[in-house]
Amino acid sequence: MTKEGVSEAVLSALADLDHAFDAALSAINADPDHNRAYSGATELVETLRRLFEASADQRAMAAARIFEQERMSLAGLADRIGVSKARAAQLIKTAKDANEQRGNATEGNF
Repeated sequence: MTKEGVSEAVLSALADLDHAFDAALSAINADPDHNRAYSGATELVETLRRLFEASADQRAMAAARIFEQERMSLAGLADRIGVSKARAAQLIKTAKDANEQRGNATEGNF
C-alpha cells in the first residue's frame, strides 16, 4: 500500500483494521472445534468481501469528487489517479451507481 498523501487518521484506522484481522485469524486458528473454526473463517471472508466492496465504492466516489470538483476530462482524471481512461470511466460509473443505490436506500427510510 502506498502511504503517500494518506492522512494519519486513515493510516491509524487501517493499522487497527490490520490488527483486527490478525486477531480474527488467531481466534479462528485457536478454536479447537473445527466446525466453529470453519464458521468463523466463513464470517471473516464475508466481512472482508463486504469491506472490499464498500472500499471500492469509496475509492470510486473519491475519484468522482476529483473529477467533479476540478472539472477535468476523463483523460485528465485517468492521468491524475494513474489509471486508463476506460478505468476512470468505470470509476465514475461505479460512483454514480453507488450514489443512486444510497439514494434509493435512504428514500425507503423516510
